[in-house]
Amino acid sequence: MKVKYYLLSMALMGMLTACSGEKKEGASADGQGTTEKKVEADQPTGDVFIYTGEHRKSKTQPDKAKVLISKKLASINTNEFSGNTTIEEIWIGEQVQHIANGAFEGCTNLKKIHLAGPLPVINDGAFTNCSSLEELKGDVYTVGIDGFKGCTSLKSVILGEHAYWIRSGAFYGCKNLKKLILADTMSKLEDGAFEGCTAMEEFSIPNDFKNRMFGMFPNPDNFRKVYLLTTEFYPMPKNCQPNKQCALYVPDAFLSQFQADEKWNEFGSILPMSKSAYYTPEGFLK
Repeated sequence: MKVKYYLLSMALMGMLTACSGEKKEGASADGQGTTEKKVEADQPTGDVFIYTGEHRKSKTQPDKAKVLISKKLASINTNEFSGNTTIEEIWIGEQVQHIANGAFEGCTNLKKIHLAGPLPVINDGAFTNCSSLEELKGDVYTVGIDGFKGCTSLKSVILGEHAYWIRSGAFYGCKNLKKLILADTMSKLEDGAFEGCTAMEEFSIPNDFKNRMFGMFPNPDNFRKVYLLTTEFYPMPKNCQPNKQCALYVPDAFLSQFQADEKWNEFGSILPMSKSAYYTPEGFLK
Protein backbone atom coordinates (compact mmCIF):
# COMPACT_ATOMS: atom_id res chain seq x y z
CA MET A 1 0.00 0.00 0.00
CA LYS A 2 2.81 2.41 0.93
CA VAL A 3 4.49 1.68 -2.38
CA LYS A 4 1.25 2.50 -4.26
CA TYR A 5 0.86 5.88 -2.45
CA TYR A 6 4.53 6.68 -3.08
CA LEU A 7 4.22 6.01 -6.82
CA LEU A 8 1.02 8.08 -7.02
CA SER A 9 2.64 11.03 -5.26
CA MET A 10 5.68 10.88 -7.53
CA ALA A 11 3.43 10.92 -10.61
CA LEU A 12 1.54 13.96 -9.31
CA MET A 13 4.80 15.80 -8.60
CA GLY A 14 5.99 15.07 -12.14
CA MET A 15 2.78 16.49 -13.61
CA LEU A 16 3.06 19.66 -11.52
CA THR A 17 6.70 20.13 -12.54
CA ALA A 18 5.87 19.71 -16.22
CA CYS A 19 3.03 22.24 -15.97
CA SER A 20 5.15 24.82 -14.17
CA GLY A 21 7.96 24.39 -16.72
CA GLU A 22 5.81 25.16 -19.77
CA LYS A 23 6.65 28.35 -21.66
CA LYS A 24 3.83 30.84 -21.47
CA GLU A 25 2.94 33.32 -24.13
CA GLY A 26 4.44 36.67 -23.15
CA ALA A 27 2.42 39.76 -22.53
CA SER A 28 2.52 42.54 -25.08
CA ALA A 29 5.99 44.07 -25.44
CA ASP A 30 4.78 46.86 -27.66
CA GLY A 31 1.72 47.92 -25.68
CA GLN A 32 -0.66 46.97 -28.48
CA GLY A 33 -1.78 43.53 -27.44
CA THR A 34 0.86 41.61 -29.39
CA THR A 35 2.00 38.30 -27.87
CA GLU A 36 5.29 36.57 -28.50
CA LYS A 37 7.18 33.65 -26.96
CA LYS A 38 9.38 34.32 -23.97
CA VAL A 39 12.34 36.52 -24.90
CA GLU A 40 15.44 34.38 -25.31
CA ALA A 41 18.78 35.11 -23.67
CA ASP A 42 20.32 36.59 -26.84
CA GLN A 43 17.30 38.76 -27.57
CA PRO A 44 16.62 42.35 -26.45
CA THR A 45 15.34 43.10 -22.98
CA GLY A 46 13.55 46.07 -21.52
CA ASP A 47 11.16 48.23 -23.49
CA VAL A 48 10.95 46.38 -26.82
CA PHE A 49 8.62 46.77 -29.78
CA ILE A 50 7.90 43.34 -31.28
CA TYR A 51 7.04 43.97 -34.90
CA THR A 52 4.51 41.48 -36.29
CA GLY A 53 2.47 40.81 -39.38
CA GLU A 54 -0.42 42.76 -37.87
CA HIS A 55 1.74 45.87 -37.69
CA ARG A 56 2.68 45.32 -41.32
CA LYS A 57 -0.95 45.06 -42.40
CA SER A 58 -1.96 48.19 -40.52
CA LYS A 59 1.26 50.02 -41.51
CA THR A 60 2.01 50.69 -37.85
CA GLN A 61 5.55 51.93 -37.33
CA PRO A 62 7.60 51.03 -34.23
CA ASP A 63 7.59 53.82 -31.68
CA LYS A 64 10.35 52.44 -29.47
CA ALA A 65 14.15 52.50 -29.82
CA LYS A 66 14.48 48.70 -29.62
CA VAL A 67 12.71 46.60 -32.25
CA LEU A 68 12.47 42.82 -32.55
CA ILE A 69 11.22 41.31 -35.81
CA SER A 70 8.64 38.61 -35.15
CA LYS A 71 9.73 35.04 -35.83
CA LYS A 72 6.74 34.70 -38.16
CA LEU A 73 8.14 37.21 -40.67
CA ALA A 74 10.58 35.77 -43.21
CA SER A 75 11.44 39.07 -44.88
CA ILE A 76 11.51 42.81 -44.38
CA ASN A 77 9.64 44.47 -47.22
CA THR A 78 10.42 47.38 -49.53
CA ASN A 79 10.58 50.68 -47.62
CA GLU A 80 8.97 48.99 -44.61
CA PHE A 81 10.73 51.16 -42.03
CA SER A 82 12.11 53.90 -44.29
CA GLY A 83 12.30 57.30 -42.65
CA ASN A 84 11.71 55.96 -39.13
CA THR A 85 13.89 58.07 -36.82
CA THR A 86 12.84 56.31 -33.60
CA ILE A 87 14.57 52.96 -34.18
CA GLU A 88 18.05 52.73 -32.66
CA GLU A 89 18.55 48.95 -32.48
CA ILE A 90 16.93 46.14 -34.40
CA TRP A 91 17.07 42.37 -33.81
CA ILE A 92 16.61 40.26 -36.94
CA GLY A 93 16.06 36.53 -36.41
CA GLU A 94 17.49 33.67 -38.43
CA GLN A 95 14.14 33.17 -40.16
CA VAL A 96 14.57 36.43 -42.11
CA GLN A 97 15.98 35.62 -45.55
CA HIS A 98 15.65 38.95 -47.31
CA ILE A 99 15.81 42.65 -46.52
CA ALA A 100 14.22 44.38 -49.48
CA ASN A 101 14.98 47.64 -51.30
CA GLY A 102 15.02 50.72 -49.08
CA ALA A 103 13.73 48.79 -46.08
CA PHE A 104 15.55 51.03 -43.59
CA GLU A 105 16.46 53.93 -45.84
CA GLY A 106 16.81 57.17 -43.89
CA CYS A 107 16.59 55.56 -40.44
CA THR A 108 19.06 58.14 -39.23
CA ASN A 109 19.12 57.05 -35.58
CA LEU A 110 19.66 53.34 -36.25
CA LYS A 111 22.94 52.46 -34.52
CA LYS A 112 23.00 48.65 -34.24
CA ILE A 113 21.80 45.68 -36.28
CA HIS A 114 21.72 42.29 -34.52
CA LEU A 115 21.65 39.32 -36.91
CA ALA A 116 20.79 35.98 -35.30
CA GLY A 117 21.63 33.84 -38.31
CA PRO A 118 22.68 33.81 -41.97
CA LEU A 119 21.05 36.48 -44.14
CA PRO A 120 21.09 35.69 -47.88
CA VAL A 121 20.15 39.13 -49.23
CA ILE A 122 20.45 42.75 -48.17
CA ASN A 123 18.97 44.37 -51.24
CA ASP A 124 19.51 47.67 -53.05
CA GLY A 125 19.49 50.74 -50.82
CA ALA A 126 18.27 48.76 -47.82
CA PHE A 127 20.20 50.88 -45.32
CA THR A 128 20.96 53.96 -47.41
CA ASN A 129 21.67 57.06 -45.30
CA CYS A 130 21.49 55.28 -41.96
CA SER A 131 23.99 57.85 -40.81
CA SER A 132 24.27 56.63 -37.18
CA LEU A 133 24.96 52.96 -38.00
CA GLU A 134 28.36 51.98 -36.62
CA GLU A 135 28.86 48.30 -37.42
CA LEU A 136 27.73 45.51 -39.72
CA LYS A 137 28.56 42.06 -38.41
CA GLY A 138 26.94 38.84 -39.56
CA ASP A 139 26.82 36.07 -42.13
CA VAL A 140 25.52 38.15 -45.03
CA TYR A 141 25.65 36.57 -48.49
CA THR A 142 24.86 39.56 -50.74
CA VAL A 143 24.95 43.33 -50.25
CA GLY A 144 22.99 45.06 -53.00
CA ILE A 145 23.57 48.27 -54.95
CA ASP A 146 23.90 51.26 -52.57
CA GLY A 147 23.01 48.91 -49.71
CA PHE A 148 24.81 51.02 -47.10
CA LYS A 149 25.41 54.15 -49.14
CA GLY A 150 25.87 57.23 -46.99
CA CYS A 151 26.31 55.35 -43.72
CA THR A 152 28.85 57.92 -42.61
CA SER A 153 29.31 56.54 -39.07
CA LEU A 154 29.98 52.98 -40.22
CA LYS A 155 33.42 51.92 -38.96
CA SER A 156 33.49 48.13 -39.18
CA VAL A 157 32.12 45.53 -41.61
CA ILE A 158 32.67 41.86 -40.78
CA LEU A 159 30.88 39.46 -43.13
CA GLY A 160 30.66 35.73 -42.48
CA GLU A 161 31.77 32.61 -44.26
CA HIS A 162 29.03 32.70 -46.93
CA ALA A 163 29.60 36.24 -48.24
CA TYR A 164 30.02 36.13 -52.01
CA TRP A 165 28.67 39.27 -53.73
CA ILE A 166 29.14 42.96 -52.95
CA ARG A 167 27.48 45.16 -55.53
CA SER A 168 28.29 48.60 -56.91
CA GLY A 169 28.00 51.42 -54.39
CA ALA A 170 27.30 48.98 -51.55
CA PHE A 171 29.38 51.10 -49.15
CA TYR A 172 29.55 54.29 -51.17
CA GLY A 173 30.49 57.32 -49.09
CA CYS A 174 31.18 55.38 -45.90
CA LYS A 175 33.98 57.82 -45.14
CA ASN A 176 34.71 56.45 -41.66
CA LEU A 177 34.86 52.78 -42.61
CA LYS A 178 38.16 51.48 -41.20
CA LYS A 179 37.75 47.70 -41.06
CA LEU A 180 36.55 45.24 -43.72
CA ILE A 181 36.76 41.52 -42.95
CA LEU A 182 35.67 39.13 -45.71
CA ALA A 183 35.81 35.39 -46.31
CA ASP A 184 37.48 33.71 -49.27
CA THR A 185 34.01 32.69 -50.46
CA MET A 186 33.75 36.11 -52.14
CA SER A 187 33.34 35.61 -55.87
CA LYS A 188 31.69 38.85 -57.04
CA LEU A 189 32.92 42.34 -56.21
CA GLU A 190 31.63 45.16 -58.39
CA ASP A 191 33.46 48.37 -59.22
CA GLY A 192 32.55 51.30 -56.99
CA ALA A 193 31.54 49.09 -54.07
CA PHE A 194 33.80 51.07 -51.73
CA GLU A 195 33.97 54.41 -53.48
CA GLY A 196 34.56 57.17 -50.96
CA CYS A 197 35.84 54.82 -48.25
CA THR A 198 38.84 57.04 -47.55
CA ALA A 199 39.61 55.91 -43.98
CA MET A 200 40.29 52.20 -44.59
CA GLU A 201 42.96 50.82 -42.25
CA GLU A 202 42.37 47.06 -42.00
CA PHE A 203 40.98 44.79 -44.70
CA SER A 204 41.19 41.35 -46.25
CA ILE A 205 41.68 40.49 -49.91
CA PRO A 206 39.94 37.30 -51.08
CA ASN A 207 41.93 35.25 -53.57
CA ASP A 208 39.77 36.15 -56.59
CA PHE A 209 40.40 39.88 -56.12
CA LYS A 210 44.12 39.97 -55.40
CA ASN A 211 44.80 42.22 -58.41
CA ARG A 212 41.94 44.66 -57.72
CA MET A 213 41.31 45.44 -54.08
CA PHE A 214 44.44 47.42 -53.28
CA GLY A 215 43.31 50.00 -55.81
CA MET A 216 39.81 50.29 -54.37
CA PHE A 217 40.88 52.34 -51.36
CA PRO A 218 42.25 55.80 -52.16
CA ASN A 219 44.50 56.43 -49.15
CA PRO A 220 47.06 53.59 -48.89
CA ASP A 221 49.03 55.57 -46.31
CA ASN A 222 46.21 54.73 -43.87
CA PHE A 223 46.66 50.96 -44.21
CA ARG A 224 47.65 49.22 -40.97
CA LYS A 225 46.69 45.54 -41.47
CA VAL A 226 46.08 43.68 -44.73
CA TYR A 227 45.11 40.00 -44.90
CA LEU A 228 45.92 38.16 -48.15
CA LEU A 229 43.53 35.21 -48.50
CA THR A 230 45.52 33.45 -51.17
CA THR A 231 46.02 29.88 -52.33
CA GLU A 232 49.50 30.60 -53.69
CA PHE A 233 52.35 33.07 -53.62
CA TYR A 234 51.94 35.86 -56.18
CA PRO A 235 53.92 38.99 -57.13
CA MET A 236 52.83 42.35 -55.76
CA PRO A 237 50.07 43.91 -57.92
CA LYS A 238 50.92 47.15 -59.71
CA ASN A 239 48.18 49.06 -57.85
CA CYS A 240 49.63 48.15 -54.44
CA GLN A 241 51.34 50.98 -52.56
CA PRO A 242 52.84 49.48 -49.38
CA ASN A 243 53.88 51.49 -46.34
CA LYS A 244 56.05 50.80 -43.32
CA GLN A 245 53.18 51.26 -40.87
CA CYS A 246 51.23 48.35 -42.37
CA ALA A 247 51.51 44.66 -41.45
CA LEU A 248 50.82 42.10 -44.15
CA TYR A 249 49.29 38.77 -43.08
CA VAL A 250 49.63 35.75 -45.39
CA PRO A 251 48.71 32.06 -45.06
CA ASP A 252 51.36 30.28 -43.03
CA ALA A 253 52.29 27.93 -45.89
CA PHE A 254 53.49 30.86 -48.05
CA LEU A 255 55.09 32.98 -45.34
CA SER A 256 58.71 32.37 -46.35
CA GLN A 257 57.99 33.15 -50.01
CA PHE A 258 56.37 36.48 -49.24
CA GLN A 259 59.09 37.37 -46.74
CA ALA A 260 61.80 36.65 -49.33
CA ASP A 261 60.23 38.91 -51.94
CA GLU A 262 61.84 42.34 -52.29
CA LYS A 263 58.65 44.16 -53.25
CA TRP A 264 56.41 42.71 -50.54
CA ASN A 265 59.09 43.62 -48.00
CA GLU A 266 58.22 47.27 -48.50
CA PHE A 267 55.47 46.57 -45.96
CA GLY A 268 56.40 47.10 -42.32
CA SER A 269 56.19 43.39 -41.54
CA ILE A 270 54.98 40.15 -43.08
CA LEU A 271 53.28 37.88 -40.54
CA PRO A 272 51.66 34.43 -40.55
CA MET A 273 47.88 34.36 -40.75
CA SER A 274 47.82 32.26 -37.55
CA LYS A 275 48.83 35.42 -35.68
CA SER A 276 45.76 37.30 -36.88
CA ALA A 277 42.57 37.87 -34.91
CA TYR A 278 40.21 36.70 -37.67
CA TYR A 279 41.79 33.94 -39.74
CA THR A 280 43.23 30.44 -39.40
CA PRO A 281 46.73 29.55 -40.72
CA GLU A 282 45.11 28.59 -44.04
CA GLY A 283 43.28 31.88 -44.34
CA PHE A 284 39.76 30.68 -43.42
CA LEU A 285 37.62 32.72 -41.06
CA LYS A 286 37.93 31.60 -37.45
